[in-house]
Amino acid sequence: MSLASAGNKDQVLNTGRLAYGKDANGKFYPMSIDSDGRLEVAQYEPFTFRPGATTLASGMVESGTRSSAATVTSGTVANSTYYGGWLSYAPLRTGKIDGLASGGILSGQVAIGIACGAGTGTAKLTLDIANTANTSAPTAMLAVSGTITCTTAEIFKVYDLPYLLCNTVMNAVPFSVRLGVQTQQAGSTVIGRIMESSYIEGNFEIGT
Repeated sequence: MSLASAGNKDQVLNTGRLAYGKDANGKFYPMSIDSDGRLEVAQYEPFTFRPGATTLASGMVESGTRSSAATVTSGTVANSTYYGGWLSYAPLRTGKIDGLASGGILSGQVAIGIACGAGTGTAKLTLDIANTANTSAPTAMLAVSGTITCTTAEIFKVYDLPYLLCNTVMNAVPFSVRLGVQTQQAGSTVIGRIMESSYIEGNFEIGT
């Protein structure tokens, strides 16, 4: 009886290239032979990191309003980037994104709130990402943006991660992100924050 006639439509074809095993949830994982000749199955785990999440205590807000992680306030030197602290995703299990040293895929969306400390001005934003061990030399996931006109009333900018390829600076869990803000007018400040709707997601291979 064929696989199709058996009703098993969600199957990997026998191409002679990779063998796959299926877990209890119906997801396929590539299988290989280890150095001792034993069959092993790659263990991929999906993740979703929400860098803008706030604490549970007093964390609820009225519908239609927004919450966020801590704000980042710039200094008053024009065209200088001021960074907030690193926001880290560090679950119990670790591994490389898609099990690869580079080329694993990240996707998601980051929403950033921005406002002037006083009056009206223009700002720029950047967002860094790195393996938590590599934060001394991170990758700029969001290159410094164009100028954003803002006032003391907060506005929101939303940026997509359209299935971006990881590199050797950012290729694994745990990893961290940080927001950077610039003021374009000397003597003024701008305030930025990553909103709670933001997320970064992908898969990592446990133990790699």
